[in-house]
Amino acid sequence: MPITDPLLKEIASSHLLYHKICRKCGARNAPKATKCRKCRSKNLRWKRRAIGRR
Repeated sequence: MPITDPLLKEIASSHLLYHKICRKCGARNAPKATKCRKCRSKNLRWKRRAIGRR
């Protein structure tokens, strides 16, 4: 079921695409995170957001 409301679509895409990934263990972290929630590593990166790449 596709989302047609633009506001809900923007909220959904922000929750799916804007978070940080730990380079050590691969855990998903909050956008404000400075350390990984699982392994406490400080080696975080932003999730890649290129749409349509495979």
